[in-house]
Amino acid sequence: MDWKTILLRILFAAVAGGAIGLNREKISQAAGLRTYMAVTEAAALTAMLGIWLKSSVGDTDAARLPAAFISGLGFLGAGAIWKDGDNTIKGLTTAAGLLASSITGIAIGAGFYFGAAVNFIASFIVIVFLNEGIKKIERSRESGRLYCELERRDDLKDLLSCIDSCDGKISDLKIEYPGGVDGHVAVSLLVREADGADLNEILSAVRNLENVIFALFM
Repeated sequence: MDWKTILLRILFAAVAGGAIGLNREKISQAAGLRTYMAVTEAAALTAMLGIWLKSSVGDTDAARLPAAFISGLGFLGAGAIWKDGDNTIKGLTTAAGLLASSITGIAIGAGFYFGAAVNFIASFIVIVFLNEGIKKIERSRESGRLYCELERRDDLKDLLSCIDSCDGKISDLKIEYPGGVDGHVAVSLLVREADGADLNEILSAVRNLENVIFALFM
């Protein structure tokens, strides 16, 4: 490989990684433009290094370096995955995007341009365009944190049954005793709308329960 080929492949890899990274940057993801570009460029160089070593040494397995690079990328992907306060897993798309970008970079570095182009287009469609569609679906199903004060802890069962009967999905339940163990019970829980559910209807039903002292969505 001459210097023009090396330069072209690294630039091609940088553009491919940057196109996806720019979208992730716009939505404030931890791995953005620079991260994606760096990963894709490094992947391309790794593939070219394997080819160069094989042509120079002769008995080197050119596939070992790309395989090692993908394995080492795991720590970066793991760092992008986290769980928020609502017990929702975040960062899976970012980690998958980094892996897909690294494969694109390796293909470019190896000179497999057609495969790299197909993988880039597919990754771009999945990560960028489908992401917008999924967000619209998620926004159509709202969620809210419900705060309730109950007379007794035993009344919690009726509260949960009421929400379930209204097709609400419950997660992240927290219980406190503001008046002591024998006093009123404060309950905080995340309620998400499911099919046919409505947060206003759920709140109205909860307030109609006999032993609910106070209820609101925060």
